[in-house]
Amino acid sequence: IFLQTIMTTLTQEQVMQDWGTDNSDTLLVSVRCITYNHEPYIADALDGFLMQKTNFPFEVIVHDDASTDRTADIIREYETKFPKIIKPIYETENLYSKHDGSLGRMVNAACTGKYIAYCEGDDYWIDENKLQMQVEFLEDNPEYGMCYTKSKQYVQEKQKFLKNSFGEYVKDFEDLLVNGNRIPTLSVVIQKSIMQKYKDEIHPENKGWLMGDYPLWLYATHEKKSKFFDEATCVYRILPESAAHTKNIEKRILFLESTRCIKEFYTSYFNSDITYIGPEKFFEFYLKSFLLNDYLPSARLEFRNLKCKNLKLRFIGIFLSNKYLFKFLAFIKGR
Repeated sequence: IFLQTIMTTLTQEQVMQDWGTDNSDTLLVSVRCITYNHEPYIADALDGFLMQKTNFPFEVIVHDDASTDRTADIIREYETKFPKIIKPIYETENLYSKHDGSLGRMVNAACTGKYIAYCEGDDYWIDENKLQMQVEFLEDNPEYGMCYTKSKQYVQEKQKFLKNSFGEYVKDFEDLLVNGNRIPTLSVVIQKSIMQKYKDEIHPENKGWLMGDYPLWLYATHEKKSKFFDEATCVYRILPESAAHTKNIEKRILFLESTRCIKEFYTSYFNSDITYIGPEKFFEFYLKSFLLNDYLPSARLEFRNLKCKNLKLRFIGIFLSNKYLFKFLAFIKGR
């Protein structure tokens, strides 16, 4: 079910009506929303935040990274109507392209809540009780550092939902390390203190990793317990091109290589006994990754034309361009 892509009919007073007068100055949650050229989607995201029914104050830090469409104009309309809740940051130059960590530092510094909730500008929330449920649990269970839920998946190009939701129970750090990320970023609420400790200790901006969520979840699950709510509270929008979803095979392989590097880093950093995810097993790692995704039918030609200075990636490209291997993998995947 889609929210209307128009400004919500709620007023600021209605959003804040249950916050109470005694604790109205005690900000509990900062919603962290980064957006770039999300004109068709940003209203859905902002409406999903504003429909939250909570007995505590929250703010929405929405960072527009110098969009070239009308994204910033739409945010300004919300800012005008909800000045105590919507707190934008408007860039005049794109920070993401600098790859120097400045974007993350700026947004994190603006988030003043005890907890951080994540949702980018092309995704949205569909459960009005999402924040209340998650924050209430974290407040009652301080041994838990973060919690998350399932997320529905919407394929924008086909304008339809996938049958399967994303997100499942993760037992602990080792489970997340070995079996990969199953935590939907747009569903997460995490203690800001853990996020800040991660930034100060790990310095992810210096690692060259191609994703920011998975290494943070690994750190958080090592520090404290995590809670999974087995219900979908949000919608992840699968766009034709993004960091995690792309038709470019070389970009996809580099993304997977970055995932392996993260696994390798944490194996060493926390002195884990897990040794079979090192470089010597990269081939099995890639095969498993491609079997779990929908790249087999159209990828063969791109693999054949793959040109990369990295010898490991070239080897994978040559091997996976074999039509008989692809037919075999497709057969296994079909089963």
